[in-house]
Amino acid sequence: MAMASRCARRLDRPPSIMRTVSDQLCPSGVVVSLPDAPLDDHVGAIEVLIQEGLTTFALPAACEAFAGVVAIFGARAVVGATRVADADGVRLAAERGARFVLADVASVEVASAAQEVGLPCHGSAMTPAEVRAALALPDGRVLLYPADVTGHAIAPRLRELGLIERVVALGGVGAYAAGEWLKAGAQAVCVDSTLLGDAYSGGSLGQLRDRCSSFVAVNRRQSS
Repeated sequence: MAMASRCARRLDRPPSIMRTVSDQLCPSGVVVSLPDAPLDDHVGAIEVLIQEGLTTFALPAACEAFAGVVAIFGARAVVGATRVADADGVRLAAERGARFVLADVASVEVASAAQEVGLPCHGSAMTPAEVRAALALPDGRVLLYPADVTGHAIAPRLRELGLIERVVALGGVGAYAAGEWLKAGAQAVCVDSTLLGDAYSGGSLGQLRDRCSSFVAVNRRQSS
């Protein structure tokens, strides 16, 4: 009920205020994309990631563990939602405590719903033309996916076109590519299996801790 009340208050805000709130909630630097998994599987991995200095996460909006992750780690981390394809998905993400949305589509429906609840929403795009179209949506932002197909070499081109500032790159991004995206001016990079490895399938959390170092270094270089 409390979350529903907060969502209702967001809906009452005028567009100019919603835009300001949205900007404040935007992900930046390295975002860790987490799988749809039981809460018990998330706890150990997320704790390691936070201890190592990675504190922004995204997981599927429909994940049953979403609210639990927010409840346990929300004071020390920022949690956003992935796999959002319609307005209902946006509202579910908001109800569960998401701070931003990385959507599977770039549509007026999804972008408008996110703006109504005061969440920044990055719509999926791949080519420069698709990026431009996503940026033209309400409070337009971009989830460039799959980034391992386009490659980080497209990042300087997007910068030349003035399209890079509100881009989050997702999909097979390793530490080197993450650094190149951020150096070109991308808002954030979302890393998944390149960092998590087998941590969610019985792998060593110690090895996950070791893999964090190169991604933490990327964050440090961006903030320096």
